[in-house]
Amino acid sequence: MKFSARITSLVATSALVLAACGGESSSSDTSAPTGDVLTIATSFYPLSEIVEKVTTGVSVEIVNLTPPGVGAHDHELTASQLDDLTSVDAVFYLGGGLQPSVEKAVAQLNSTITVIDLMDHAQTIDAVKEKEDGHDHSKDEAHSEEENHDDHAHGDTDPHVWLDPANMVSMTQAVVAALTNLSPDSKTTLDTNAATYIAELEQLGTAIDTAFADCASRALVTSHDAFGYFAARAQLDTVPIAGVNPENEPSAKELEAIAKVARDAKATTVFFEAQLPEGLAKTVATAIGADVDVVDPIETISSADLNAGKNYISIQTQNIESIAQGLRCS
Repeated sequence: MKFSARITSLVATSALVLAACGGESSSSDTSAPTGDVLTIATSFYPLSEIVEKVTTGVSVEIVNLTPPGVGAHDHELTASQLDDLTSVDAVFYLGGGLQPSVEKAVAQLNSTITVIDLMDHAQTIDAVKEKEDGHDHSKDEAHSEEENHDDHAHGDTDPHVWLDPANMVSMTQAVVAALTNLSPDSKTTLDTNAATYIAELEQLGTAIDTAFADCASRALVTSHDAFGYFAARAQLDTVPIAGVNPENEPSAKELEAIAKVARDAKATTVFFEAQLPEGLAKTVATAIGADVDVVDPIETISSADLNAGKNYISIQTQNIESIAQGLRCS
């Protein structure tokens, strides 16, 4: 199909860039140190990748507060991590209720530590506005008022901003600005690295823009409400089975309503997430006669996948391919 050639080209280009930048590690390459070592904390994987990419050649130690393979929603900071946070130079995190444990911890840090909420540098989707506009049909028709209060525990803003590469670009620019203030001598290196990474992200955004132009279905049915930003970029309609928090499973009545929405939208595939059980997705897929496939919200990456060279770009590229195939796009 047409989208396959475009995405294959993107993968080839990204592979060349990534080979030049080096693989993922617990800290950036320090082959060309510039000044004192900075200790940078990041709240979970996508932000860690941004910092790693832009600091290649800068002396930094990166502390990812969410270990590989651990879901960002559920992680509670340990006593050791809380102690480590008091001695870092900067913290990058996402507000909006994604990780309450992190938000509480950074609010208590000394004012000498640079604390950046990258949600402030992203274009956000207002969850309440989506419901009022009727865009998120599954929430309109399937979720009771008693269940909706769990979603609101995450705030009125959908926190999954990183799933639109345009937000990754904006957050990368904010990270570079903050790190330049901390290490002015590293400005040239930071700017050069950022330009390379941003070019990759923009190519990825273009792939999303073009892959979903002609599809048999525009209903993106997912196991939880993580793909709103991806769907908005691709001009798809989201039909999440669970809410923003994947732990909040819908009732049998809600599942029936979700299945009806998916059937009416002519959904061809129900997507479940690699880190979550596929049971709910299979239940809805069986009810409407759809296929089942996997997508990855990139909230975390396992150690095995990191060692295999997977990252935000490669996983998002696979998401594009899987979703385009599932929706029968050409």
